[in-house]
Amino acid sequence: MQRIDERKMFLWLLFLSSLTGLTIWYVKRLTSVTFGEWGDATVVMFSFFTNLTNLIIIVMAGALLVGRGRLYRWFNSPVVQAACCLYIAFVGLGFWFILGGPGDVATLLDWIPQLTAHTLSPILGVVFWLRCVEKGKLNGRHPFIWLAYPIAYLIYWLIRGPIVGYYPYFFVDVNALGYSGVAMWSGALIVLFLILGTIMWRIDRWQAGRQVRLSATA
Repeated sequence: MQRIDERKMFLWLLFLSSLTGLTIWYVKRLTSVTFGEWGDATVVMFSFFTNLTNLIIIVMAGALLVGRGRLYRWFNSPVVQAACCLYIAFVGLGFWFILGGPGDVATLLDWIPQLTAHTLSPILGVVFWLRCVEKGKLNGRHPFIWLAYPIAYLIYWLIRGPIVGYYPYFFVDVNALGYSGVAMWSGALIVLFLILGTIMWRIDRWQAGRQVRLSATA
């Protein structure tokens, strides 16, 4: 019962943290344009890796809290949960150590999304995975499989960027870096992602083995 309560607590914290950040960003974006531009504003909003990943976290946490349905069956997989937690952790690491953290943040309302969607949710994602996700289900192939999402995102911006004339992050900005520069940055980020995924896999194996040993001595 204690484990179930802890799992629900972390899911609620994840859900509310990401929802808070996304809601503030989304409302600010919609109120800055006319009603007729809301569709385009929504596309722009969820064309950022941070926003799209936090949306995935909201859907995952919501589905697991509901406890039934197709989304629940999909997200109930420890492998899928591990992937989502890795994605949101990557958001936090990328924001603070690659993008340099908050830029022009003037008000408390501007700070809240930085502290939730960019910071709290990544931390909660890591803790949730360590504490609440079933271990022993990962293998060495999974970090490579999980690359599908960031690579699809990269391809999306390599197609969309020339059409709209801008890019959301400097490391995918073909206008500034050229295709060779984007390829170098993308390669480095892919390697970093694989390293993090491999660390997650090794921790998964260690925790699974530890649980078996504890059960054997109980």
